[in-house]
Amino acid sequence: MESDWQRLTIVIHSLSGGGSEHAAAAMASHWADSGRAVTLVTLDSVENDEISFSSEVERVGLGVMSASTGIWSAIKANQWRIQSLRDAIVKSAPDRVISLTDRTNILTLLAARGTDLRIIVSERTDIRHHRIGRVWEWLRKRTYPGACSIVVQTDAVSEALKPIARNTPIHVIPNAVSLPLAEGDAVPSRQELELPEDRNWFVAVGRLSYEKGFDRLIDAFAQAAEQCSEWNLVIIGDGPEKSKLQEAVKIHGVQDRVLFPGWIESPWPAIQKSSVAVLPSRFEGFPNALLEAMSHGLAPIAFDCESGPSEIITHNENGLLIPQDDVAALAAAMQSLANDPTTRTNLSAAAALSVNDRFSPERVFTLWEVVLNDCQ
Repeated sequence: MESDWQRLTIVIHSLSGGGSEHAAAAMASHWADSGRAVTLVTLDSVENDEISFSSEVERVGLGVMSASTGIWSAIKANQWRIQSLRDAIVKSAPDRVISLTDRTNILTLLAARGTDLRIIVSERTDIRHHRIGRVWEWLRKRTYPGACSIVVQTDAVSEALKPIARNTPIHVIPNAVSLPLAEGDAVPSRQELELPEDRNWFVAVGRLSYEKGFDRLIDAFAQAAEQCSEWNLVIIGDGPEKSKLQEAVKIHGVQDRVLFPGWIESPWPAIQKSSVAVLPSRFEGFPNALLEAMSHGLAPIAFDCESGPSEIITHNENGLLIPQDDVAALAAAMQSLANDPTTRTNLSAAAALSVNDRFSPERVFTLWEVVLNDCQ
């Protein structure tokens, strides 16, 4: 597909972990390795990077993520962020700009005011459930119509954004399955995870925050633990709920069978001997962790939350979808797959086949190319 653009700037808050950050790094790597001039800008500093990207990417970290101490401090800090962002984007001289995540999108659009920059913003969560604060939501309504295009990950979020977008085109593009980086690419120091091989493992990955629902996963595992005596649970990630989740594990008396290794930049190569991936989220944008687990051949179980899992899993074909909030049903599903290796193997094979085809980088980046080319 012929393009009229050769220079791209990608903006996101940080590269310190998370699905959106991985997506930004993957985008930058893809287009840089294909011969485009790509600059990856973060509000955070480069020193906090935990995610790998191509050595062909020009990396700019603004270091403007300091916390504010009050409303006037926040206003002043955001003015500083907007000016710093504007300077960095203009200096990179892009033909197109892609911004990811809600508040960063707003800051990027504000930074672009009065310029001829062509901004594509990408929402990475479900705006019906994820609240960003009254002022930020007011700003989103007033800035998003100034974008060239808006990219979301599911049809449901597309519908929810229509009143905000007004006449701005909305495109639905899911995440792509990640590919390994080439030798020589920028790789932060990695934490290694070694799981004992004398156990079977349920695995879950994500930020340890309320919306990810790991409290429900721990409840379900505790209910199923006696019937899954040779199985343990590993929850990979970090976040504000960590101490609360660790306390829940102790209360249930399963602390010897639940592992919290913290955030790991690339967990899947280290845990391919795991068998079942569980996504217990209360809501999602588009669950990278589920996609990656299925790509690596893990049989998946997910709550049928809004939005994302039902667009990846077909129940009883390539995984199990559990009614939202039914912890007892989640426990039963975990017990069932733990004790039925034939079904587990069949779902595992179907999971890998389905996502590696539908969510291949070639297919997903072709959709992005259309958006970039249409941005006039």
